[in-house]
Amino acid sequence: MTPNFKADVSGQLDFVGGCPELAVPQEHLARVVWRLVSLLDVNALEAKYSSLGRPGYPPLRVLAVWVYASVIGLHYATEVARALETDLAFLLLSGGQRFKETTLRTFRRENGEFLANAVEQSLGLAIERGLIDPTQFSVDSVRIRAEASTHSMRTLSRSKQRLQELADEDVSSMDAVEQAEHAAKVAKHEAAVQRCDAEGRTSHSVTNESAGLLKFPSGAALPGHRVTVAACGTGLRFIASVLVNAAPNDFGLLEESVRGLHEALITAGMPIRPDGDKLQVAADPGYLSEADLRFADENRDWVDILIHQPPAPKRGKAKTGGEGLFDRSAFEFHDDDSVTCPAGKPMLGPFNQGEDRLVWKGQGCEDCPLRAKCTSGKQRSVTRNPALDRLHESMHERMARPGAKERYNQRIATVEPVFSYLQDTMQFRRVSSRLEKTVLAELSLKILAHNLMRLHLGGRVLVVVVEGLYDGTHVEFHWVWLPLWSSEVDPAVRVANDPREGDRGPPRPGNGYSWPHLPHPIKTRELFSLPL
Repeated sequence: MTPNFKADVSGQLDFVGGCPELAVPQEHLARVVWRLVSLLDVNALEAKYSSLGRPGYPPLRVLAVWVYASVIGLHYATEVARALETDLAFLLLSGGQRFKETTLRTFRRENGEFLANAVEQSLGLAIERGLIDPTQFSVDSVRIRAEASTHSMRTLSRSKQRLQELADEDVSSMDAVEQAEHAAKVAKHEAAVQRCDAEGRTSHSVTNESAGLLKFPSGAALPGHRVTVAACGTGLRFIASVLVNAAPNDFGLLEESVRGLHEALITAGMPIRPDGDKLQVAADPGYLSEADLRFADENRDWVDILIHQPPAPKRGKAKTGGEGLFDRSAFEFHDDDSVTCPAGKPMLGPFNQGEDRLVWKGQGCEDCPLRAKCTSGKQRSVTRNPALDRLHESMHERMARPGAKERYNQRIATVEPVFSYLQDTMQFRRVSSRLEKTVLAELSLKILAHNLMRLHLGGRVLVVVVEGLYDGTHVEFHWVWLPLWSSEVDPAVRVANDPREGDRGPPRPGNGYSWPHLPHPIKTRELFSLPL
């Protein structure tokens, strides 16, 4: 049976607040959001509602309110509920209903699975419109503040240090109260070490299970979430997949992120076929761990991964006049695992250092004339991981192929603007909940809002409005962006859906421009589309 929802009263006149349907302009962002949200399939949400009892709020309306609030920078339910009291744009989206903050919180908390599915739907809509190119993906992460205090954080290194300090204290000289306090401290740090070891983490929060202690660009170490995204293209930059964890850095996260991207594309309707274009992903040097390089090397049949390898920094610049000490390239590695130092002397070794690393040590370093350029210690040593060296060489060969560096250089224009949009335009810098499922739901909501705005930009054409004819070669005109669904745009004109703006800033009605190569004659006020 059809669920029972509250009626849309946004077209009714309120003598105090006015009529949202009449007051909100047709080109307002709220109407854009409503058209975009209406493209999503919400049957799974509506199935949760009953046809019996009191009417409920239409879930599509609640979703539209949350998306619009996310786009304009309102991320707390209290702020959105306050805006719903007086803001006509919000009331237009809510159907004239004033949702309470409890309704808004509950919707977001209980519909995380749908919000993740809605992100997949937005990706599917982009694929249908030809806005996704599988060879234009980039992966990177951003740190988002967690809803937790620094006092709630426990770090593995600090807890181990405190356990050693507590073990050195003389418990027998303490009274009963002091002994109880000592035992509580030991139990606290033992629990922290056990949890970090069990979950493979370096830190955790006792009040927020999914948060970790992260180093932010400001230099501060604060509770946060690492959000790894895969974005596509340098124009629209759709987010195709997201990975959320508390990792202190990007090392080892490439495989999970790329496999999630691959699965998201298949689910959205773009399978990566062996006979077609391979999935291509660019990543920065933060993904140069052995696990990441091995994944890239072993899965080249379906994904082409490009990772830039910067030159290693030179050691000892201060003591060598800025030249630095000899790096590993100055040593000769032979097939029989012997090594010759820059002075031409054979080195001692190899000696095993762990499971995969080999180390060679110099001999006669005390009297060597090159010692000042080779080491600042008593003896120079050189380490090597043969398996890792092979993986680095394989990636170096891939980056040396024609077009690889040019493709990699697009990475910064693909994924970095996504973070700028989320943090600066949408003002989303901190998650508003400590509950893990709400954290994931809120992040999915922000990704959905971002993608829907990309769909809006990808569905616009540049329309030039000609004001008058001055001579046979020059015409004064202004340009405006119109959505593809606008009645003023000929449906046959579906070209150049590129949202890039001109050098003179955002196009606005009334801006005067001269275009020297328009056909002659042109009728005044004629509408036509101009390829960018």
